Amino acid sequence: MVTVKELRELSKRKRRDFIYSFMDYLAYYPAWLFLHTPLTANQVTLIWIIGQLISALFVAKGTWLSMFLGVTAFQLFFILDCSDGIIARYKKQFSLNGIYFDYLGHYIANPLLLICFGIGTFRITGKILPLLLGILAALLFLLNKATTLNPLWYSDKAQQHLVEASFEKSLLKNQRTLLYSVFAFFRLEYLFNLMFWGALWGLHYYVLGIYTLFFLLELIRKIAAQLNSNYRLDKRREI
Repeated sequence: MVTVKELRELSKRKRRDFIYSFMDYLAYYPAWLFLHTPLTANQVTLIWIIGQLISALFVAKGTWLSMFLGVTAFQLFFILDCSDGIIARYKKQFSLNGIYFDYLGHYIANPLLLICFGIGTFRITGKILPLLLGILAALLFLLNKATTLNPLWYSDKAQQHLVEASFEKSLLKNQRTLLYSVFAFFRLEYLFNLMFWGALWGLHYYVLGIYTLFFLLELIRKIAAQLNSNYRLDKRREI
């Protein structure tokens, strides 16, 4: 059976930011364990999705311990998210359903975590505003995805530039900058991110406000970039 070191050499994965690289480094250990089982890469994907959904619901229990442990567990399951790709490459189990499940998991689990974080904070504080912020943050998260994942844009070549425009000036484009490291600190799946420290220190209220503002600013940036791209293309057609 292959060793963890050999797995790393076979994968030759391109590292990104520090936290992702650290979690990716850890991902080879559960991947090696799963290779000793009959589980497929897609089944491992479903395991981390179910794990994140359960963790998010645990956050909604509304105690300091449940929120901290739920957020931590949610982010630790991201390690399995990295593991399934390692398994797929080693077993050559390439599957469109695997990619589909992966994206679907993120787009369900992440907004659910925000809503449950709002519910948990509501139960701790007894105030309705955190609940509303959690719902609003989840809505803004999904709207951010909607601006770049509309399949109708892909079917019409005249609209494909809208997807490209949203990433043209995105922090995700250059992953070696300080600004990208700041952006990574807000990613919901990452261990030791803003939500992790907010849950640890009991700053649930502030965390929800910051995430709501963060997703709002990112949505405005994407829409502005797409409108600007439309404007530039229209000007070129006039020439």
